Amino acid sequence: MQRDESQRFTILLSSGIICILASFVLPLFLGSIIRDAFFKPKGAFAFSSDSASYFIFAGAFILIGILLILLAIDAIKLKIRIIISSILIVISAIMLTLSIDNYYYGTEKGFYANPLNSLGTTEILWKDISEMEQIYVKVNDNQEPRKLIFKLHDGSQVEINYNQYLYDARNMIEAYVKGYGGKSIITEKEENESE
Repeated sequence: MQRDESQRFTILLSSGIICILASFVLPLFLGSIIRDAFFKPKGAFAFSSDSASYFIFAGAFILIGILLILLAIDAIKLKIRIIISSILIVISAIMLTLSIDNYYYGTEKGFYANPLNSLGTTEILWKDISEMEQIYVKVNDNQEPRKLIFKLHDGSQVEINYNQYLYDARNMIEAYVKGYGGKSIITEKEENESE
């Protein structure tokens, strides 16, 4: 019996430590693989997510690691461990869902965005875009892309944080917007200007 308890402690503790250490690397590819498998449609371009989703995914794995370590410690009463573990599981599940469900991409029909603060996808048809604004910030004499803003004919707008995937596809996105009668503008700001 003592040996089983020691073995359980060792397995849970080492699994928890592995989860915490893996949280720095695992989100780099696991989140992308899951998003690609479940959300990426055929023919999509610039399929990506916000960099914040990486940190949320990593945070979820850290919480799972803490959960496993907590379960290994017998000095804490079982009822308290169950309550804390339940809370950590719920928080981790929410974080993983929000992280994996964060994506955006373009197709021949339009641009689709599912931001972190939403579980639904926003469809932005190319024909509905009146203006596409690319915001660049000057940092150390270099222009860094910050935001891509789609201004729609109905007066609303959708902001997306620029990343390398969007930046690489900017000419294709701009061609679709202009092809449907929209215009494209570039705004350059200084680093200390508010966005």
